[in-house]
Amino acid sequence: MICFRRAIIAAAIPCTDRTAAFAPFLSLPGGVSPFRRSLDQLRPHKMSTTDTDDGNSYIDKLALIMINSENKQLVARSFGKKVYYTPGGKREAGESDVQALLRECKEELDVDLLSTTKTPGNVEPYGTFQAQAFGKPDGTMVRMTCFRVVPREAEIELESLVQPSEEVEELAWIDSTFDMEKLTVTGIMIVEDLKEKGLID
Repeated sequence: MICFRRAIIAAAIPCTDRTAAFAPFLSLPGGVSPFRRSLDQLRPHKMSTTDTDDGNSYIDKLALIMINSENKQLVARSFGKKVYYTPGGKREAGESDVQALLRECKEELDVDLLSTTKTPGNVEPYGTFQAQAFGKPDGTMVRMTCFRVVPREAEIELESLVQPSEEVEELAWIDSTFDMEKLTVTGIMIVEDLKEKGLID
């Protein structure tokens, strides 16, 4: 198990010029960057899956990392599935990262991230994680660009607002003691990163 964890942590490396901008969020405490990038300037992306020179296919996804007042992370489980995932999904044609994230969270968590809290909120990049895609053929990788809601007060308000939509069977709040066999590889990487930064218990 120790070797497995080392392997997946090593895989959490930005792999393109676009994701390189998020690299500081993987290493600094609390995911705080010395600079802030205007989310309005993020360019729309038309492709969700790409083939690269290394022979692998990459599924490009956006995901929301949400941490509640008890320092637990939100995960979701689809109907008929045993494994939990980080809420989010693929972009649609012409969508920016933020537009896709907001739409996916509305579809999965039945909440408008930026318009339902009393505290004005925004979303900021957290980091990018890459691993073998769960349930896909070997060599099919998922590249997951993660975001968090800021400020912390707005994120905590969302705790009582999120609920499973028609396409989600269950939402759960987890910490580092959660059964890792019930998470995707990227899910494990995210939990370990959050634990290392002291963001979850």
